[in-house]
Amino acid sequence: MAQGFICAMLLLLHKPARTNKILLAFILLTFIVLSFKILIHTLELWQKPQWRYLPLAFDLLIQPLFYLYTLSLTQKNYQLKGNTSLHFLPMVVFMCHAIWVYIVALQTNDITIKDQLAEGLYYNLIKEFEDVLSVVSGIVYWVLSFRQIQAYKQWLNTNISNASYPAYNWLRNVLIAMGILVAILMINIPLEIFYNLGSKHFIQWQFFYFYLAVLVYYLGFVGYQQKDFEVAFQAEKRSTVSLSTKQILTVKEQLFKAINQEKVYLDAELNLSALAKQIGVSEGVLSAVINEEFQQNFRNFINEKRVEEVKHRLLTQDYKHLSILGIALESGFNSEASFYRVFKTITGQSPKDFLHKNNSQKPF
Repeated sequence: MAQGFICAMLLLLHKPARTNKILLAFILLTFIVLSFKILIHTLELWQKPQWRYLPLAFDLLIQPLFYLYTLSLTQKNYQLKGNTSLHFLPMVVFMCHAIWVYIVALQTNDITIKDQLAEGLYYNLIKEFEDVLSVVSGIVYWVLSFRQIQAYKQWLNTNISNASYPAYNWLRNVLIAMGILVAILMINIPLEIFYNLGSKHFIQWQFFYFYLAVLVYYLGFVGYQQKDFEVAFQAEKRSTVSLSTKQILTVKEQLFKAINQEKVYLDAELNLSALAKQIGVSEGVLSAVINEEFQQNFRNFINEKRVEEVKHRLLTQDYKHLSILGIALESGFNSEASFYRVFKTITGQSPKDFLHKNNSQKPF
């Protein structure tokens, strides 16, 4: 909990302030509160009058926070707006009820009377409803987050050739882990409601919160390390393009010219819009031709050309004065990490292995 609090403070104090850092900080703080709930029972503080019914109704907070965090990473110029608060309305409602119960129960130190007062305010019934809603909320926000990541990935592969652009594969992995978390929640809650296993077999909730701890700390660790990157993604609907054989051949001819003669892929910032404008066709037409004729998306198509350029230059004496990275940067890549990753993905080997197999004496 202490590490989570320190990490949250570092995120909140991050300069310049960014929405994704702020949201990640609140995710960590929410987890700390949820962890405190289990500590109350583990340390038997629940049996202390002043701790019983302490209002900690934050169960419906992490789900929308994670979705908003996903939006802040994958959406252009994302900002928290007034209507964003609607995502937290269910949590506020349950928290108000929890505070009401706590205030009423403060009238006495007798545990039995406290329980009777709480039951008179339908504490257990509303708590069960909150638990069920947590599962429903988890499923809904999981689907929304998954769709957002998929839309971003599709846009990235279709429009952007810059290999250093974040693909957020780690975020997708976190989302998969979150799906498992929701599944565990779907098992625990019915066991507690219908079989009254909540108090007798508290270990099931300890496992749930342990899993949540690992997941959130991983999210905090990786999220904190992410470099500030302003993506240009804006969700849009692109109509299906139908082209004649003649149109396809014309576009392919212009595309080959741009690739083979003008070597547009040497521009590290090349995107679908710029290339379509240069060729004189719409983005939809160019994307359709690349998808259908080359069985590739725009991102892979351009990066494959860049890799071929690197391979050519690595084996050409005219470039022997350059290092591997120097050649990569001149071939359209703009970072060492993205170059090595793309080269290995496309060729199945590292640049050094490629040189070794081709008996080259290039400097490393």
